Amino acid sequence: MNEHIVKKFWNLMSDGMFDEIGELMEENADVWLPNTRELFRGRDKYINFNKKYPGCWIITLDKIFSKDDIVVSAVKVEAGDKSSSFYANSFFTINNGLISEIVEYWGDNGEPPQWRVEESLSERY
Repeated sequence: MNEHIVKKFWNLMSDGMFDEIGELMEENADVWLPNTRELFRGRDKYINFNKKYPGCWIITLDKIFSKDDIVVSAVKVEAGDKSSSFYANSFFTINNGLISEIVEYWGDNGEPPQWRVEESLSERY
């Protein structure tokens, strides 16, 4: 059940249906973004942030795992015009069928450092 809530969350997020996301969250849910050291206190602030975020974004669920009341997901977030993409790893806490907390770690997609390419230490996939 908890994984279903998170899958629905990401589908709604990808479709830009932010008000509907609020129906999956406790009113006083906290959302943490450690990369920018931000805390959104309450679902309304988080929903408002997403409504105001520029551009159209396509979200693809890559992995999901749950244990007790915690669901961990990894998603690819790509600009609608394909100009940029990111990965986000998110930790959801679910209480009584609603999201009470989200902690999201964001990472940019990019090229490997030239020295690793020159030394053939890794392969691109």
